[in-house]
Amino acid sequence: MTQAIVADQIYAMPPQKGFTVAHFLTVADIGRSARFYEKVFGGRILSLGDSSGAPGYIQIANTWLIVNVGGGPTPDKPSVMLDVPGDPNLVSSFLNIRVADPRLP
Repeated sequence: MTQAIVADQIYAMPPQKGFTVAHFLTVADIGRSARFYEKVFGGRILSLGDSSGAPGYIQIANTWLIVNVGGGPTPDKPSVMLDVPGDPNLVSSFLNIRVADPRLP
């Protein structure tokens, strides 16, 4: 999932201009979470993931919610494990802000 078109505006990841915010959320059920963000925040479901572990994507303006059921470490962070918290009042997530060109003029 690299871009979405909303009202003649193209939102891409990484962005062509401006910035895009991506929230990475660890959830128990991708479909249920996607429908929640669609209904409560007016989000647009771009993908519900797949059986091989791809995450779900929900777009709310220039913010993308990337929801995943968790997983093991990645090569760049070999000691980090994402997992769904046992307590439903806790959240497991992180924020990533992407900009079109980080160089200052």
